[in-house]
Amino acid sequence: MIKKLKKNHAEVNDENLKIIQKKQLLKLIYLDYFKVIKKNLSTFNNSNILEIGSGPGIIKQVINNCITSENFENPYLDRKENIYNLNFNNETLTDIVMVDVFHHLKYPMLGLSEMNRVLKKNGKVIMIEPAMGMIPKFIYAIFHKEPNGFNMRISLSENKEPDLHKFFAAQSFPYRIFYKKEIKIDKFFNISKVELKSDFSFLGSGGFGYTQFYPKVLYNLIKKFDNILSILPLLFAARMIIILEKLN
Repeated sequence: MIKKLKKNHAEVNDENLKIIQKKQLLKLIYLDYFKVIKKNLSTFNNSNILEIGSGPGIIKQVINNCITSENFENPYLDRKENIYNLNFNNETLTDIVMVDVFHHLKYPMLGLSEMNRVLKKNGKVIMIEPAMGMIPKFIYAIFHKEPNGFNMRISLSENKEPDLHKFFAAQSFPYRIFYKKEIKIDKFFNISKVELKSDFSFLGSGGFGYTQFYPKVLYNLIKKFDNILSILPLLFAARMIIILEKLN
């Protein structure tokens, strides 16, 4: 059964902003995500990096020259941007980065097409998204407010005009597209890296929907356990880093 969420993206973002300001553990986790992204940025001399779906904009604490954005007006961020219709000229960006954004795209091929347009040759899209290891898949399905979406069809449309005010989520879309390769994206990007990782440090934080289940002082210890469990990604993977490269 698909869970239906009545709130729009702006309302969800406002709630998440309040949560991450209170939950220092969650903020620490996301700052570490941004450190991983920073290590994988392209090597252009003059970088022009856009984050899509920036929320509170804390990426600037790690990548200070990053342009932050949301698809609605947000006083914390640099600009308003729609991933389906970006306000950048062709081949002007070196990197596009996002965390927990791609699985909200009802029309992923349209988003990939537009990101391809604005990226320079050899530019990168770097994403961190949910992975669907056996145990996290069960946890997401039972406890997460967003649907896994395995029963949803992945749209191949490149010319739809979606209503950005309507909330959409299918947590399995990145896993199905970039790991299982259910659809081809090679006309837009080469998939240069897909890495599945255990992330009980995030799951145990309660995310944006639950009270955290362990104190911040145990974070580094749990991360070490995650490194061990990542040896068996099909069982334990809860996160994936995805790197796409524009080759033409």
